[in-house]
Amino acid sequence: MRKKKVDNKNYKFIDSAILNNATYLDYLDRFKKVALSIFEWVNLPKSMNARWLEMCLFYKGQASLLKDKNFGFINTNCTSDGYINIYGLPTELNCYSFEYQEDRRLYTGLNPTEDNEEQQYEEAILVQNNFESVPTCGTLELFAYRLYEVERTCDVNIKSQKFPVMIIVDENQRLMMENLYNQYDGNQPFIFGDKQQLDSNMLKSINTEAPYVVDKLTEYKEKIWNEALSFLGINNINLDKKERLITGEANANNEFINLNLQSYLAPRLEACRQFNELFGLTGTDKEISVRVRSDLNNIIKQEMSIVSDFNNDGKVDETDSKIKEVVENE
Repeated sequence: MRKKKVDNKNYKFIDSAILNNATYLDYLDRFKKVALSIFEWVNLPKSMNARWLEMCLFYKGQASLLKDKNFGFINTNCTSDGYINIYGLPTELNCYSFEYQEDRRLYTGLNPTEDNEEQQYEEAILVQNNFESVPTCGTLELFAYRLYEVERTCDVNIKSQKFPVMIIVDENQRLMMENLYNQYDGNQPFIFGDKQQLDSNMLKSINTEAPYVVDKLTEYKEKIWNEALSFLGINNINLDKKERLITGEANANNEFINLNLQSYLAPRLEACRQFNELFGLTGTDKEISVRVRSDLNNIIKQEMSIVSDFNNDGKVDETDSKIKEVVENE
């Protein structure tokens, strides 16, 4: 059987494609680690798993909380089923996970039954990532793609500063020049002294005059990164700026960030309220809740964030942090 000829010229393209993919996945992984760590579920039953709950919300946009006769309290993936109720929500949920599947009625509190215990095994709570049940991952994938494009463009621009010329040689000398360039690109000095193989008539160069734009690209990358953090509801004010931060601008920026954060927090809190109501946990020491996970004690949290902190009971403190004017001395 005739062997297929391997084109050695594709190796560099493959290496570049691998690096492209690795850069994109690296940024996406950074975002995922942040997004999955924002919220802390308080007082969840031991049979539930907060990590899996947040992953379902991150990738699918919704999840379910239910009580199973074999496993007890559990959280699963879910899809909408049945009809649409008066609030535009599904009347049933298909609750599923690995080696688990069960159809449940959606708990709304509209039709309570006399047999509360039986109702607990027939209904499930819908947990939404936001009020539209849109997953977080889709938007973060777009941010990761933009950051990957900028980062790889920076790499190419830096390379062009290192070797800002285009080499034109005879096709017979192509492999030799590629080997020499690989040495140069690898920061390895080389000396070539075969006059018969390479002369001035065979070798020409064109100056690409590539401008240095890494500084501008880095600034653009920071804007994309900050926009992604704002999308997640994370304060990203740059204290290194040398201009005065006007109080009104800081207020507007923090309000926007806070609303983004609340778009994730509010539906989670509503799911907790319904869970406590269905299973009779309201006002007890087993009542579940969710809060923003933040152990930072820095100037941003103390003076700029308008997102209220939570006390040890998982309830919002009444006193909000105040926004102050920050002045950077020039």
